[in-house]
Amino acid sequence: MNLRPVLFASLLTALVLAVAEILVVTISVLLVIFAGLLFGILLNRIAHWSSRHTPIPYHGGYFLVVILLLGFFAAGTYYLGAQVAQQADELGSELQNAVQQTQERMSQYEVIKQYTPDASQVQSMVTQQGGSAFSNMLQGVRSVGWAFTGAIVIFFVGLYAAYDPELYRTGLVKLFPIDRRERVVDALDELRSALMRWIVGRLMSMTVVGVLTAIGLSVLGVPLPIALGVLAALLTFIPNIGPLLAMIPQLLLAVNVDTNTVLYVLIFNIALQGIESYLITPMIQRQEVSLPPILTIAAQLLMGVWVGVIGIMMAAPLVVMLMVLIQLFYIQDHLGDPEPGELTAN
Repeated sequence: MNLRPVLFASLLTALVLAVAEILVVTISVLLVIFAGLLFGILLNRIAHWSSRHTPIPYHGGYFLVVILLLGFFAAGTYYLGAQVAQQADELGSELQNAVQQTQERMSQYEVIKQYTPDASQVQSMVTQQGGSAFSNMLQGVRSVGWAFTGAIVIFFVGLYAAYDPELYRTGLVKLFPIDRRERVVDALDELRSALMRWIVGRLMSMTVVGVLTAIGLSVLGVPLPIALGVLAALLTFIPNIGPLLAMIPQLLLAVNVDTNTVLYVLIFNIALQGIESYLITPMIQRQEVSLPPILTIAAQLLMGVWVGVIGIMMAAPLVVMLMVLIQLFYIQDHLGDPEPGELTAN
């Protein structure tokens, strides 16, 4: 029997899997750097605004903005950090109680009771899976370490990019032929403008949704409204999917109150999303770019399956960048359309 084809196929499969793994890690790193560039664009715009409206030069405004951001972060951590951390701890225990109460209520129904495990079955499942608990804990520690490292990289990449953006801009432009460099400069300006408008729109939406969520849940009597409001604001950064994820802990905590509160929280979230979609977003549309929802959701699903959470978070700005490039270089330059699309209208 000739084993060479089998050996060749095995080696080829191993090579493909190794390349795929390296590719996923590489794309994850590039997405973290891309997030840092988005942060740098925000710092650059704020520093430029301060230099235009004050006698402070750009670099002076840059350092002032960085110091103010660090100061606001430190002050927020000092005054709100303890409260949010306490509520986050309470949030975990409350969610566990909510899940337990939900199981107890579901077990009252005979149809559901047949598919709900009892205490002995749960204990048996925990015992059987006890061997994987340590590996899961290590995976969790690894994820936290990766998130912390990514945050540091994003922060410093943004600082360096905003401090001297022309250095990187000039280096990138010089990679193209001389007769195309002016067009590349125009494309970079359009990219920066579109991404900046997307960032401003996201920040405004996050702030409004977070405040309204905290107020609404407080009125409804749901526990930990501040923690849930902060969570809703952070998840609003992810279009389409974020609000759905933020609603899950709200509904679980509402179970601890009563059944009517669960219904009220569901109605509140539907109303809030309607307000955000049809009132808040149109009001800030001058700052935020308009993305096709189907294209954004498809990109989020693809990037999420491919590289995980960072892919979902960066899917929308990647769609913005891709649409700008297609509109400029394909629709406008190749097809000759003088009106390539909304993202480059300004």
